[in-house]
Amino acid sequence: MKNIRSRSAIVILPILLACNTAEVAGPANPADASLNQVPQAPLMAIGSGHVPAAGGQRVFTFHAANHPDGTTQGSYRIGLTGPGLYFSVDVTCMTIVDNTAWVAGLISESNASFIDIGSVSYFYAIDDGEGEGSADIVSTARFNDIAGEDLRFCAERPLGLPSFPIAQGNVQVG
Repeated sequence: MKNIRSRSAIVILPILLACNTAEVAGPANPADASLNQVPQAPLMAIGSGHVPAAGGQRVFTFHAANHPDGTTQGSYRIGLTGPGLYFSVDVTCMTIVDNTAWVAGLISESNASFIDIGSVSYFYAIDDGEGEGSADIVSTARFNDIAGEDLRFCAERPLGLPSFPIAQGNVQVG
């Protein structure tokens, strides 16, 4: 019996010595804590479609993502088929609550002389699900607003802009 105990101690001792208690308890340096975390997927809102507008249709496409590190990326483009006007926006913020996304940014391009490059634009979109009977909604887009209104829009999440069901297209929020 004495011989068996000493052999098991010889086997167990190297195993105990090989264990690093910092690995078992977590990293000693809090800055290394991210090494033990599972990466989170960004919150995203995407969509495209057509909404009836005077003299044609309002055509839109957008994508926006809030990343776990706090940054937001994306863009959107809105055009009016009747007069052939459009503007594009670089997204600066987005907020998602349930199935609704509030998206805002700075106008980066336009062929309309009355749209100011660098001014703020924003809209919201509602994902009503998939399949028969669902009707996603998109608001009109505000444009030529002043600096800071993009962040305010994302923070306050108003639903006051006129909105319409999307005739053709889809919105996905989540």
